[in-house]
Amino acid sequence: MVDGAGPSLPGRPASALVRLAAVNYVVLGIGFGIGTLVTLWHLDRTGELPMTPWGFRSLDGPVVQLGTERFKMLCWALILVSTLDALAGMWLWQGRRRGARLGLATSPLTLLLGLGFALPFLLVSVPLRLALAVAGRRSLT
Repeated sequence: MVDGAGPSLPGRPASALVRLAAVNYVVLGIGFGIGTLVTLWHLDRTGELPMTPWGFRSLDGPVVQLGTERFKMLCWALILVSTLDALAGMWLWQGRRRGARLGLATSPLTLLLGLGFALPFLLVSVPLRLALAVAGRRSLT
């Protein structure tokens, strides 16, 4: 800390493109992480997947056919990767190159889980956030 100003951050701010990628990582990471926790809680309590406000069951993709235990294991994988995505987004917001590296590393697993759980919003957003981060990478330190 310098003069009580808080922890020091990288010298230059992240570009607007990187900030958009960061928001995408954080919002989707938190949203899908918490949403998956709620789904698991409901499944444990009632034995069925909860209904969404849009009229379909939460996380009701092809992985449901693998059985309850494997489904739950993959849900925990989605929670973990969502947490890592949120961390990547926070680092990107700070202009840190390691946020881009972590986001790049989690993206293949995020896409696979998005396919397995039939999450179209996630499937569209992952390539978008990668493109934004790559386009703004020169602003990262």
